[in-house]
Amino acid sequence: FGEKVYRAYGCDACHNADATAKVGPGFGGLFGKTETFTDGSSAAVDEEYLRESILEPNAKVVSGFTPQMPVFAGQINEAQLNALTAYIKSLN
Repeated sequence: FGEKVYRAYGCDACHNADATAKVGPGFGGLFGKTETFTDGSSAAVDEEYLRESILEPNAKVVSGFTPQMPVFAGQINEAQLNALTAYIKSLN
């Protein structure tokens, strides 16, 4: 179900399922990695970070990328969000 959400919401237009970057970071091997953000801070990629990045993507922009991702808060439901997060975790 998570891969269907990934495709239905157009995530694949900007994020590869492997580690290769496109407009945004690739999802392969992402979970558990530490990302550095444009403001110089960093955080581990966990469920909380993934949720925030999907719902409010400009809260923490990964260094080397620009804030282009649309906000999905109010567009994606909880089941879809959980499935998408599980899908991204499965790509490790």
